[in-house]
This record gives sequence, structure tokens and C-alpha cells, in this order.
Amino acid sequence: METIRVHGASVEAGEAFLVTVEARFEGAEDAKGADVHLTGLPDSILRESRGRLMCILRSTGLRVPPGRFFLNLVPAGRRKSGEGLDLALVLAAATAAGHLTPSTVARTLFLGEVGLDGELHAVPGGLAAAVAARRRGLARVVAPPATAGEAAALGDVRAYAAGRLRDVLAHLTHDPREGPGLEPVEPPAEAPTDGRDPARLDDVRGQVEGKLALEVAAAGGHGILFVGPPGAGKSMLARRLVDLLPPMDLQERIEATTILSAAGRWPGGLTTRRPFRAPHHTTSFAGLIGGGSPIAPGEITMAHRGVLFLDELPEFGREALEGLRQPLESGEVHLARAARRVTLPARFQLVAAMNPCPCGYHGHPRIACHCPPSAVRRYGQRISGPLLDRIDIRVALQPAPVGMLVGALGGGGRPAAAGSSQGGEAPSGARIGARVTEARARMVAREVQGGAPNADLDGRGLDAVAPLGPEAAALLERVARGSAMSARAVQSVRRVARTVADLAGEADVGVRAVGVALGLRERR
Repeated sequence: METIRVHGASVEAGEAFLVTVEARFEGAEDAKGADVHLTGLPDSILRESRGRLMCILRSTGLRVPPGRFFLNLVPAGRRKSGEGLDLALVLAAATAAGHLTPSTVARTLFLGEVGLDGELHAVPGGLAAAVAARRRGLARVVAPPATAGEAAALGDVRAYAAGRLRDVLAHLTHDPREGPGLEPVEPPAEAPTDGRDPARLDDVRGQVEGKLALEVAAAGGHGILFVGPPGAGKSMLARRLVDLLPPMDLQERIEATTILSAAGRWPGGLTTRRPFRAPHHTTSFAGLIGGGSPIAPGEITMAHRGVLFLDELPEFGREALEGLRQPLESGEVHLARAARRVTLPARFQLVAAMNPCPCGYHGHPRIACHCPPSAVRRYGQRISGPLLDRIDIRVALQPAPVGMLVGALGGGGRPAAAGSSQGGEAPSGARIGARVTEARARMVAREVQGGAPNADLDGRGLDAVAPLGPEAAALLERVARGSAMSARAVQSVRRVARTVADLAGEADVGVRAVGVALGLRERR
């Protein structure tokens, strides 16, 4: 008795994994009908599929002999979820009953929900399933049109669309009487733009130092914290970081879109714009880091290859904030539950904003703060030292002058939006975006750790690209001793200094670059 094997996919925790449906049929003349036995840790949705499986086969015109169908989901030790396995289960049963030959269903991933009348319904995770299929060497994906459109975006896995189960059977049996068969789906057309708009930075009035911090953060991939009173422009600056980041390469686009696909948020093709997530400060640990039952990805995974913006940072739960520490360093999050362990991607760029005190006006030039010193101190201590140590850039902002906010012109006739609250002048957003792209190109050209951004360099990579001269080393050592900087903080300053030098087109990390890096970290 031959065991039939048909490939499907299950989507869980922001990813898809391949599931092999093993099928056998044992005929029994004395049986009153056909029974279905389903094993392999199916969830409640899959268990319910047993009741509709025979009805679907009969409605399609396939004779179901009396006996028992044994269907097993491999890998047996991993829980399977969702309705996306319907099509694979139906075809496995049909093949086991003798209506299809095993060779016709080989090397193909079947994905989709099947209605009682044989209609195919789209399911989330088409691109995620195609990635899993490519990993296992499968050549084709057959799915409903919307799901097949997602799978086609991968490019190197052929996707076919079918609206009904009859269309799939017609293709597999080469019988035109069953239906028109399957339609190949072409990859979606490339978007005409990379999704960035650096000119949006010009909307921020003043804040030369804040814009410099954004430029350095975008170029080197550094985390950044803005501290300042309400209305200083913290949120406006933070929300424009994503417009300064360099365009996504193909692999980054596939990774980001795969997560959206698995979450049922297909953007209509491979995304060109980096993710930007801004969860509310009431978000739970599971909502921010991931978890729950079944395990679901958190905001840090949804922000993979993009930006995670945490506004009102001290208002987030302490447990949730501490959960950021490991993903910030490793670029992934490990979640363990009683019967499940998963590793999810979480290589995001953190940008955070906070007030300096509970009332928000500590240090404001025009509004008095009424918080006692102890309250100001306790408010700042809501952010732990280990977490703060992992944020490379920390900048204190002051409100822009009132004249600048109402549209007065700065020197030279330029709009004050490009000016500084300290009287200086910032370059345009377009120029900053161009400098970020040039600096990131220098990092890629060095080919250290695969051209990783400076923020991701380990100790060996940092030593290779950012050796300090005697004067620069002496400056950093003097400041580090005076302010009791940790080893992580010293390496952080070196990474930021390397980025400052890259933005200036300097091959070596000198005193100026180290000084700027120290200023961007130590300002209060």
C-alpha cells in the first residue's frame, strides 16, 4: 500500500513552514461510508476539515469508495494551524483514492482554503509559503489568485492561480473537460519609486542638532533617543527617520514582505518602503516583543528592516522595555513557551522620544517646571541603564523660537524651516538623504561583515574600520574615564564616530568625528 505525499504550508508566528500531508486509503466493503483519521498535531480548524473533506470530493464529482482515509501531517511534532492546508488535504485524499497519480502532485506546494462547492479561497502567507517552498527545492506553488499573486513576487518559484478545485484537477489530469486548468501568474511590476521622501524633513522647523542626529542615525543604523519638552519636534523628527534610510535591497524587501504576508497584510507586491511601527505605550510585552498562544510576532518583528518608534518611552511597561535589550543586539528574538520555541527576525532601528520630567517642561526656556528634583530623577530612572546603554545617540531638544514657527524668514531669504533654533542653518532634507546614501555605500564598499552598517559591527569589524589615532584615542579615553562610560558605551562612540567620518568622506576617524560622536551621546 503506497503512501501518498502532498506538500502544503502552515503559517505561524510570522513565518510559513512546509507541511507534508501523508495519505493512505484502506478500502472496506462492509463500511457504511468513508471515515477520515487526521493526525500530526492539527489545530481545531484543521480538525474540522475532516467533516467537509468528503463533501468537497463528492461535490467535485469524485467517487469516494467506502473505507478509511489516514492523513498524517509531517513534521508530526509541530502544531499545524489554519485553513491553508485544505487544498493539500483534499488532493492527498483524492490521490490516495486513485483519482490522481502520485507523480502529478510531486514537487508542488498546494495552498488555499476549499469551500464545500469546490471554490478556492485566498489565505494569508503566499510569499512566506513560496520562501519555504524554495528552501525545500519545490518548483511550483498552486493557490487561489490572490495568494498566488503573493507567491509570484518571489520570482524564482513559479506560481499558478486557480479559482476552483476543478481547475486544479483539470491541470493535474490534463483533462480539458474538467475546466480551463491553471493560469501562470507573472511577478508584479516593480514600483517606480523606493518609497522614500527625504524632503519631508524640511517640514521640521529648526532643530539643527536633531537633524544631524537623524542623519548620523540613518547613515550608520544607530538607535536614537530624543529628550525634550512637548512641542519641541521630537515626534516629527522621529517619524522622518524612515525617509532618510537607504533604499531596501532585494533580500531586505523579501524579508519585510514575507512578514507582512504571513500576517495577512499583503502590500500588493514586494514592499519598497521600510516598515515604520509606532505602538502605543500601553502595548503589552507580547504585543511589543511577541508571544501569546499561539505565538504571534510582536511589533519588533513587524518593524524588521525598518524603524520602531516608541513615543513617551518611560510610559511603556518596564518588562516590555527590558525585553528590547537582547533583540537590539542580536537582531532576533527568541520566544519559548511550554510546547513551542521560535526565533523571529527583529533587526529594527529604534527611535524613541521622551519628556525630561513628568510635567514635561524641565529645562524649557519659557515655561516653568513644577516637578521636584526627586520626581525628575525618578522619571528618568524608568529607563534602565542597560537599555539606555544600547541606544547610541541621545539628544536633548529645545523648542524652536516662536518667530520660526509662524513662518518668519531666516537669513538669506530661506524659509526658517531650514534654520536652527540656535541660529545656525541645516541642509535640506534632499541633501541629507543623498549624504546618507553615499555614507552607506562606503560601508558596503568596505566589505566588512558583508557590508553591514556601522551600528552592527562587532569588535573585530570595528577594529578593522575605525582605528583611532593618538589624539582621538586620548580624547575618548579622557571622556570615558570622567563620565564612567561602560565598555559597550565606548564601542558605541567608536561606531558613531566611524559614521560621522563616513558622512564627511573621511577615511580615518579623527578628533572631530570622536568629538561629534561624544556630543551626540552625552548631551542632556
